[in-house]
Amino acid sequence: MSTSVNTIKWLLGVLLGVIILTYLISLNMENHFVIVNTKWMSNNFLFAIATGALASLLIVLVCEVIRYRQLKFATEAVLFSNLGNLYGQFLIIRSSCKRVLNNHTLVADNLIQPISNNAAMFADSINNIDYTPLCNKNKINEIIAQFKSEKHQVLKSVLTSFIYYQIAIHEDKIIMEKQGIHGGVTSDGPNVNQALNKVINQSTTILTYLDQIISQFDSELDNRYNWLNVKQSMNTFQENFIEQRLEDYLKDDVIVF
Repeated sequence: MSTSVNTIKWLLGVLLGVIILTYLISLNMENHFVIVNTKWMSNNFLFAIATGALASLLIVLVCEVIRYRQLKFATEAVLFSNLGNLYGQFLIIRSSCKRVLNNHTLVADNLIQPISNNAAMFADSINNIDYTPLCNKNKINEIIAQFKSEKHQVLKSVLTSFIYYQIAIHEDKIIMEKQGIHGGVTSDGPNVNQALNKVINQSTTILTYLDQIISQFDSELDNRYNWLNVKQSMNTFQENFIEQRLEDYLKDDVIVF
């Protein structure tokens, strides 16, 4: 978007210059400040060139403004999609941890990591999106600028810290071996239990922040993407996922649509 904005600003500058030049030529035609009527040149010829350039610049400017508006709409759609997906990844992380804690089951090393990788990808995508509106006092621009300058690295740090969940599993395995206990580590393990609760608390904090900025984002666009309904559907699905047991899944009819 920044290229389109710079082009529009450049065209406006050139257009202003041509308008001034056309105005001066027209004044000269009326008042004859400078007489340029020669065998090969005339005021009328200069005025025709100036007005032709003015008309052409106006057409180019209108086309560039239309292109900018289309690009702005598309960029906002990509931003909302990535923000919504980032929210969804943290929701899945929190739901997966809650499910394991509630069921007191064996824990898997890869419970969090694949989803964390997806979340990091969406966070990087938001950070790399070029959203540059014509108006500097744009609320969406402020939201994205703050995300890029303050929150992006914080999110990446939190996602990186989730590796300690895997470390907690290995620590609990060591404790079990010292105690002569054989078998897999469950969510009741002292280190794993703390790690899972910490991941849940951190994810909840991040989800609150993401919900806030996405709500502001959608509000600035007159609820174009209906975030409230999207969020409700995502939360409802994950709540059902937490409560669902293997027995429930196996007895359900095989119906997709």
